[in-house]
Amino acid sequence: MLSREELLAKIREINSQLDEIQKNIDAVTNEINSKRALLDEIRKQLAEVRSLIEGKREQLQKTRELIGSLVERKSQIINQIRSLRAELLQTNINLQKYREKLVVYRNLLSTLNEYVGGKVPEKEKLKRLIEQLEYLFETSPTNPEWERQFIKYISQIERELNVVDSMEKVRAHIAELKSQADALKNRREAIRNEIAKLVQDLSTIKQEIAQLKASRQEIYKELASLKEKREELKKRREEIKQEILQLALRRKELREKRRSVQEELEKYNVLLKALELAERSKAKAQVQARVTQSLKERAEAIFNKLMNGERLTHEEIKILIEAGYLPEE
Repeated sequence: MLSREELLAKIREINSQLDEIQKNIDAVTNEINSKRALLDEIRKQLAEVRSLIEGKREQLQKTRELIGSLVERKSQIINQIRSLRAELLQTNINLQKYREKLVVYRNLLSTLNEYVGGKVPEKEKLKRLIEQLEYLFETSPTNPEWERQFIKYISQIERELNVVDSMEKVRAHIAELKSQADALKNRREAIRNEIAKLVQDLSTIKQEIAQLKASRQEIYKELASLKEKREELKKRREEIKQEILQLALRRKELREKRRSVQEELEKYNVLLKALELAERSKAKAQVQARVTQSLKERAEAIFNKLMNGERLTHEEIKILIEAGYLPEE
């Protein structure tokens, strides 16, 4: 059986243990709260990173679509350039044919011009001259020799008239060929200008595609970096969860230990109370014994007084009754 001092010492020791355990529980709780705050911050960062990743994916998709559109436009321009170059080649071939025809007709015109002596007679004058000669032929007296000469002269004028007609037709054909050649030249120039414009557009599109591809690579790098950061945050999140779990288990152990120590403290408190009750009971018994002894001593003295024939007071009679010397009334 432990003494009062030993029980009090034990209770103080246990209370000290409880204080230390509570400090540890509070420290672990604070650390858990700190970890939870850090976990919330990491979750917030993770949400931000996921949002950035989604934004980059949308940006990447738009960039891909734009590159695809430009590549399609590039293909269209290349096909247009090929078609125009084919048309340009055919135009040059046709133009060369017209030039060759022009050379032929100009040579013919030059030959006809030489035939008429370099000076082209007026067609209307020749027609009037033929009409006049025919009139003279019909109205003049008949002379066989003169008629032969006259007919020969008219035939010569008619040949000149035919040459003039031919020259006009050749000139008209030359003019038509030249007009067609000029149209081909204009078309050739238009094709060249159109090709030059398309080549410039193609160069611009190639530059835009190159820039977009470079931008796409940057987006890939940013996405890779964001994904890496996301994985790091997820890993850190899981680590913190495990740390919180371990701390929670540690706190649970401390609480169980505190409960065990509290039970032990309660046991010693009960023992202390029992000891105090026993001490109070013992003290009360001792007091009662002293009172009884004192009463007995007084009763013996009063009883001796009674036996000596002395008169007793009412109070003295009560003492004798309490001490058992006299029966109760």
